[in-house]
Amino acid sequence: MSYTELTVIQRGIILIFTELILFLYFYFFLKMLTLVRKVTDVLIPGLMFGITFLIFQFLVMIQEKDISPDFEIPLFSLIAVLAALMLYSFYMGVRIRRWQKNHISAMSVKEAIDRLPTGILIYTKKGSTLMVNETAIGLFRDLFGTVVVDVTQAYERLEGASDASLSGKDSGLTIRDSRGRIFEIRKKNIEIEGTELTELTAVDISRECELTEELKKRQDRARVLNARLKNLMVTIEYVTMNRELLKLKTELHNNIGQCILTAKRCVVTPGSVDKEHMIRFWKQNIRHLIDDSPEEWEQPYYVISKEADRLGIKLDLIGELPTEQKLIPIVDAAVSVHIGNTLKHADGTEATIAVRTTGESYVISFTNNGKQPEEEIREGGGLTNLRNEVENAGGSMEICSVPAYELKIILPRDQEGDRG
Repeated sequence: MSYTELTVIQRGIILIFTELILFLYFYFFLKMLTLVRKVTDVLIPGLMFGITFLIFQFLVMIQEKDISPDFEIPLFSLIAVLAALMLYSFYMGVRIRRWQKNHISAMSVKEAIDRLPTGILIYTKKGSTLMVNETAIGLFRDLFGTVVVDVTQAYERLEGASDASLSGKDSGLTIRDSRGRIFEIRKKNIEIEGTELTELTAVDISRECELTEELKKRQDRARVLNARLKNLMVTIEYVTMNRELLKLKTELHNNIGQCILTAKRCVVTPGSVDKEHMIRFWKQNIRHLIDDSPEEWEQPYYVISKEADRLGIKLDLIGELPTEQKLIPIVDAAVSVHIGNTLKHADGTEATIAVRTTGESYVISFTNNGKQPEEEIREGGGLTNLRNEVENAGGSMEICSVPAYELKIILPRDQEGDRG
C-alpha cells in the first residue's frame, strides 16, 4: 500500500504528525544554540530538521498534486522513517533535559538572575543596558512608567527622588515604589574584559525599615520607662528619707515629753531626779531643735552617690559641684550618665569628676579608669538627652574619644548668687 492510496483524512493525519516532528527539531535546534553546546550537537538537530522539512514538503506537494499521481511512496517505509525521526526526537529531548540538570548554561544563569528578588542592572558609560533582570525591569517601569533607555539619566532622576531618612548614612539611594516597597539602590563601577561598566543593585529593604521603625518606637518607650524608673528610684530614696525623718521627729517628740515629765517630777520631788542628767538631756534635745543645718540625705547629689555605691562605682570628686537649683538636675543627670557608661561600656570601677570654676561658668570634666574607646563615640540615648539639657540651660558639651575618653560640660554660673 502506498501513501497516495490513503484517504484525504489519513494523509492529513500523517502531515500533522510530520509537522509536529518538524517543530520538535526546530525547538531542539534553537535550544542547542541557547545552551551553547558543541558544533555537532547543534548540527544534528539542524540536519534532522532539514530531513523532516524535505519529507513534509514532498508530502505537501503530493497533497497538492504538484507531483504525478502515478508516483508511489511505500506507506510502511514512510511510517518507519517518521517513527524513527520521532523516536530520535524523544532521545534528543531526554539528552537535553539530562544535560540541563547536570550543567549550568548561559540561559540557566539568566533565568536564575531573573528570579532573584534583588534587581541587577549593568550598563556602559553611555547609559546603554548590557544586562538587566526582571526585578530591575519591574522596578524601573514602576518608577518611570516605561522601559528605561538611558540608565545614566534615570539614575540622576533617582538621586533627586532619594529619601535619605529611610536608610543609614552609608547606604545608597533609597526609593519607595507605588506599592509602598522601599528599595536601596547601590552603584558600583566594575571592569569586565577591560571594559569599564557600572552595576546597579536594588535591594528590597521594606522589612528592614519596618523593623528599624519598630525598634525606634520601642527605644522611645524604653527611654520613657527608664526615665520613669529613675524617677521612681529617686522617689523611693526620698520616701525612705522622709520615713527616717518622721522616725527622728517621733523620737524627738518622745524625748521632749520625757524631759517635761522629768522636770515635773523634779519640781514635785526634787530628790528623786538626777538634776545634772536632766540638764544634759534638756540641752541635747534643745540642740536638735535649734540646729537648722541640713541632714546628709538633704545634700545635693546624695541620691546619685548612693546609686554609684550600689553599682560598685567609686566616685572621685575633684572640686565642688554646682549648687544652683537650676543646675543640680543637669549635673545629676550627667553624673548618672557617666556612671552608666563607665559600668556598661568601659568596664570601669572608678568615675572621676573634676570641676573647675571660671568667672562665668563651671567646667566639669568626666573621666574613668575603664578601657578606652577603639573608635569615635557616637551619641545616642543618654548622651543625646544630656546634650539637650545642657544646651537648653545655655551650656555646651564636648566628647573626646582619642587618646582617652573625656566628657566635658560647660555650664553658666549664677552671677547673682542664687544658691540651693
